[in-house]
Amino acid sequence: MFYLASGILCNVLLLVVIKAFGKFGIPTIQGIVVNYFTAGTTALFFVQDKIIVEQIIQSDWIKASVVLGFLFISIFYLISVTAQKISISVASVANKMSVVIPVIAAFILYGDSITVFKISGILLAMIAVYFTTKSDNNRAGKNSAFLLPVLIFIGSGIIDAIINYANKQLIHSASEDALFTSASFYMAGVIGLFCLLYLLLIKKEKFVAKSILGGICLGVPNFFSIYFILKALSAGVMESSQLYPVANIFIVLLSALAGVVLFREKLSKTNIIGIVFSVCAIVLIMI
Repeated sequence: MFYLASGILCNVLLLVVIKAFGKFGIPTIQGIVVNYFTAGTTALFFVQDKIIVEQIIQSDWIKASVVLGFLFISIFYLISVTAQKISISVASVANKMSVVIPVIAAFILYGDSITVFKISGILLAMIAVYFTTKSDNNRAGKNSAFLLPVLIFIGSGIIDAIINYANKQLIHSASEDALFTSASFYMAGVIGLFCLLYLLLIKKEKFVAKSILGGICLGVPNFFSIYFILKALSAGVMESSQLYPVANIFIVLLSALAGVVLFREKLSKTNIIGIVFSVCAIVLIMI
């Protein structure tokens, strides 16, 4: 249970740090780029075998790693914008309700059982995302207030589905698992670096030194948010079909609480209904 609780707290900490970027004047893309190089470097400490670049290039999972790198930085940027412009709770629900996408993929690809509860949970999840994003108090434009969480929902679901596929079909050892994670983080960092260079050299944006510290503060929990969840799965405390929904329930609830307590975010009645629906949806998927 220690690993599960640690994974939940790291996921919540991610959203809190992202929200704090805006408070401390840290440019989002700068902090995110540093974050991914930090997360990738942290992952390397957990690689047990000797690192051979040629073997990485020829590995079964390298293509999936490249795709994940692009999705990682794209969706992470959208999450940061949503957390800063709308609220932590909206970003959290949109991110964690995406569990329905890998569940659907599991039905199609891996022959997982289809039940009335799971189908009901998936439908309720769609409604929950709508209610959570339909806030009377959000400060973003109406179109972006709806589009950002929807893109996060879809993108995060695809990320989870790819990771699940890689773990089942492409990764063959614990050391490969760490290398795959590290390579995906580094790929996200490289893609982000090109975007950052464009902003610095072409758009003449100034580099803010505290972005380095902010990125490190984000990158360490970013890695451990994945590491602890994987360790919880390995510990066999509960099945993955139960563990992920349980973790997501607490991440959604604690993220909403953190937004209210730390940043004085105000949840509308519609937001609260959406959060309640999201918890109910995850419970149904878990049954």
